[in-house]
Order: sequence, then C-alpha cells, then structure tokens
Amino acid sequence: MTEETSWAAWSPSPHQRVLMFLDLAATQVRDLLPFVVGEQRIEPWAVEVACTESFVLNVRLIADFLTRGSKQHDILAADLAPGWTPDEDLKKRLDIWWHLASKWAMHMSKKRVPDEDHEVTEVREEEFRQMAAACQEAYAAFLQARGVARIHP
Repeated sequence: MTEETSWAAWSPSPHQRVLMFLDLAATQVRDLLPFVVGEQRIEPWAVEVACTESFVLNVRLIADFLTRGSKQHDILAADLAPGWTPDEDLKKRLDIWWHLASKWAMHMSKKRVPDEDHEVTEVREEEFRQMAAACQEAYAAFLQARGVARIHP
C-alpha cells in the first residue's frame, strides 16, 4: 500500500472532518468564555485579545455553518443533516452574533472604527454569554439531528 492510499484509508471522511472542525469551534467558544468575560485573567494582553478574537470568530463560524453559508461555496448544516434548521428564535440570535462578529472581527467596519469616540461600544459580558449559549444550543440541536455525540467532553 502506498503512503497516499494509506492516508486515504486512515483519514476521516469530509463530513467527519467538518464535524471535527465544528466540534473544535464549539469547544473554543465554551472554553474561552471565562477568559473573554474576565473570570480568568490572562497575560500578556495580546493573548487576551487573541482569545477574544478566536471566541468571536468561532461564534461566526458556527453561525455561518448552521444558518448563513453559501450553498455554492460552503459545506452547510443541511448537507450533513438534510432538512434540519434551528428554530426561528435561535436562528435570529445566531444572525445577530454573526453580524457582530463580522463587523467587529472580520471587517474594518464603521462599527469597529466609528467616526466619533462616543460612538464606540464594547461587547458586554452578557452578550458574550448569550453568544456562547446560542452557539452551544444550536450545535447541540444539530448534533442531535445527526445522531452524533460531541467529540470533546
């Protein structure tokens, strides 16, 4: 057996890899929350910022996969769990957090850099907690529809 065929036999399917990446994103959201809301301090400041950005980007990734992605370019929840969608309330919450992550972490938007200093608003602790809760709830519902357990405890 060649190295290439050996790798193909060992490596998980594309759908399994998607689940691994999603599980990692959900784990990041869950495990970074205490650092993002200040329950646990981290140094140096650059690492604290990196944790916050990772948290928000993983929120965006989960929301994108579950509710927003492009059928033409992306693998979506519907590809792995045909017919599944989050309930409308949960979808609306994920959309809010997707937009926030897009404007605060993915783009140099006017929300990120407003014209006036008094227009700067910080993401509050409760908003971070709501982001994490919505992601965890939606991801758990998706996994339940797939009949799959989480990879990471």
